[in-house]
Amino acid sequence: MDLIDFKILNTAIERLLNKELAEFGITYTQATVIGYLKQNADREIFQKDIEYNLGLTHTTVSLLLKRMEKKKMVSTESLASDRRYKNVALTPQAFEISELLHDKIQRITEMLFAGVSEKEQMKMNATMKKIIKNIK
Repeated sequence: MDLIDFKILNTAIERLLNKELAEFGITYTQATVIGYLKQNADREIFQKDIEYNLGLTHTTVSLLLKRMEKKKMVSTESLASDRRYKNVALTPQAFEISELLHDKIQRITEMLFAGVSEKEQMKMNATMKKIIKNIK
């Protein structure tokens, strides 16, 4: 497989997801932030956590959070102990739609993997994790 194939696949999937999630007024990247925050609602999450765990740059996450704050999807609050750190949390509005987002993404995932066996999916997942590890 050529690297261009990864780029084409990524672009096609992102375009499809952005189109499907437009009804919620968010992008797929914003949906991944919502999912990450929901999964970690029991602890404090900072911008650096989002950057590291979602593989995004500082600038990307900064702009993303600003847009999401404007859309009332996340709130940020400076820590009393260190004002440089801001805790990022879902708003009730984002929490409400998080399950709908999850279900929609799950249906799209099932459609994308139609005809791909579970064994093939597991092998593909393992291969992608190795490639990601090699990049890091």
